[in-house]
Amino acid sequence: MSQQIPSQCPECRSLNVRVRRVSPNDHDRSEEWATRVECGDCDEYSDWFR
Repeated sequence: MSQQIPSQCPECRSLNVRVRRVSPNDHDRSEEWATRVECGDCDEYSDWFR
């Protein structure tokens, strides 16, 4: 089961959530592409997804 990417920031409730795909060359989490999620309004929320 995969994690669901939030549509709003769980910290400040902003809808300004940025989602980007990160190649394996640009992160050290695994040898696969990863998804990085960050809030565009607060510095409190960021998370990785597969």
